[in-house]
Amino acid sequence: MKKHNLLRKLLAAGISLTVALSCVAMAACGNDDADTGDGQQNDQTDDEETPGTGEEDPGTDDEETPGTGEEDPGTGDEETPGTGDEETPGTGDEEDPPGTGDEEDPPAADASTPLPEKNKIYVVGDSTVCSFTDDYYMPRYGYGTQIAEYFNVTEEQVENLAMSGRSSLSFLSESNYTTLETSIAEGDYLIIGFGHNDEKDDDAARYTNPVPDYQTATGTDGAPSFQYTLYENYVKLAKDAGATPILCTPIVRYSSSASYSGEKVHVTDKGDYAAAIKALGEDTDTTVVDLTTLTKELYLEDNEAAALYHAHTTYELAADGVTKQPAGRDDTHINKYGAQAVAYEFAQAILQSDSPLKAHAVTTATAPADPSIAINNSYSKPLFTAPDLSALTPVATIGTGENQSVWYKTAMGDIGGDNKIPNFSATYANNVITVSNPGGTNGKFANAGDGFGAAFMQVDKDNNFTISATVTLKSIGESAGNNQAGFGIMLRDDIYVDVNSKAINSNFVAAGMIMDGTTIFSRDNKSSLTKGDKTAAPAAGDVYEMKIVRLGQVVTVTVTKGENTYTETYTDFDFTAVDTEHMYICLFVNRGMTVEYSNVAYTYDGQAQGA
Repeated sequence: MKKHNLLRKLLAAGISLTVALSCVAMAACGNDDADTGDGQQNDQTDDEETPGTGEEDPGTDDEETPGTGEEDPGTGDEETPGTGDEETPGTGDEEDPPGTGDEEDPPAADASTPLPEKNKIYVVGDSTVCSFTDDYYMPRYGYGTQIAEYFNVTEEQVENLAMSGRSSLSFLSESNYTTLETSIAEGDYLIIGFGHNDEKDDDAARYTNPVPDYQTATGTDGAPSFQYTLYENYVKLAKDAGATPILCTPIVRYSSSASYSGEKVHVTDKGDYAAAIKALGEDTDTTVVDLTTLTKELYLEDNEAAALYHAHTTYELAADGVTKQPAGRDDTHINKYGAQAVAYEFAQAILQSDSPLKAHAVTTATAPADPSIAINNSYSKPLFTAPDLSALTPVATIGTGENQSVWYKTAMGDIGGDNKIPNFSATYANNVITVSNPGGTNGKFANAGDGFGAAFMQVDKDNNFTISATVTLKSIGESAGNNQAGFGIMLRDDIYVDVNSKAINSNFVAAGMIMDGTTIFSRDNKSSLTKGDKTAAPAAGDVYEMKIVRLGQVVTVTVTKGENTYTETYTDFDFTAVDTEHMYICLFVNRGMTVEYSNVAYTYDGQAQGA
């Protein structure tokens, strides 16, 4: 695309990303006099004038023109018919006759009709469709969030029920599916966008087999049929209610090498998921929008620039120290710019279909042209550098081979000052890791931020694993009797080695206890903690079994005390917003407690299949 080529040239010239993206938007809109955002007008030619419009004719200046001597007739200060300051018919400042000059034809009127007030467009699907609240530099947006931009509807008439990490199978157990079942009615529409997570054959809760047709309930491997699941629970549901279903094949995953095959276009060793959706549509007379092909074609127009359709967790500064270059690209999830591009392609496909929804598609819509709409202007880049483990002394090394875990000591976060770091310890003896803040009042788990001491290990972001331990609360300091003191096993995004900072409030989940009785807690919001059920407050001598299991996008956290077991499942929880390559497991304590972690076991369970 021309706008993508322009963007690369501007960035190569050292223009800041924000200004460059604005220039792209103006070029795409054909607005030569648009405001660049810094209070100056963008004439696209800096100080020189465009031929026929100013005082100098570019390419002539004072130089000699072969065969004409020192002055080039018609280019100097003399008046020449049709040039200079005099008015010439059809040029200059006078008004042009009708049908000539710079005026534009009036825009065509939108031919769409409003969706009746009583009706809605329901949207179901996965993380490529749903809404998000993350704090990226270019945050994630599913295309379902932008559907209302391209149809003659109110925002309230589009109900996006899509959920991150779900498949056509796992979505059935969600309350959002119950909402769909009980709400969809005659005259409504249902946009169905599954596929990414149905491919996860390592997760029985989500995997569906793409081979069997819609009348066959299971595949030869015993897994539910993808087509059958889609038809029985979504297509048939809509049609039985008098609504119109529309099937969408999944958008491509971005390929930096423009190699769109295999998993990038949803073809796995189990079968072709996009083809299965198209077959279902053919066999049941259901409209299919082939977003797999549409996004592949869109990306291949300029694959390098198409990366800007995707979410980026952060940015890096170019060599000039000013230009922000998006970094931490997410190859699966799109940003707001990308979501608008996909929603636009969807609407254009509907206009070419025989679906009754075409009557409500805006006929004058244009493709998005401004990638800067994806930038989160409130984003604050974390001051993070992954720790150099080779420079640290291990506290303990447990296990062998791929199940080996190497543990290091840290005190981090809001711990009350640099002078409090020595108050935390992590030691290993007799197969027990002891983490302690004896007699201290250091650290907290609070809405604004966290502070604790820990033994930690680094884990590759693509690893599936289980981490478990027997956790014994040996002693409690006087300061621990509040709702900011805690201990347990944590899986988190980032780690800081012996750093006191109130600004550390990154994502984590914890199989652990807080002294107010909270069992299991987490953070995915910089300004608040999420706490699980309240149980009995911990007491010295209490023994717990704690475990965290990571399987792809699903993390299951378990705390057992005696006969009572507490479990929480996190689907598509973001552990790579700050450290884009690693996760960290922590055996943690704070505020005067001493805790023993025995039977510590890390088990590697293979590579995650990704989002």
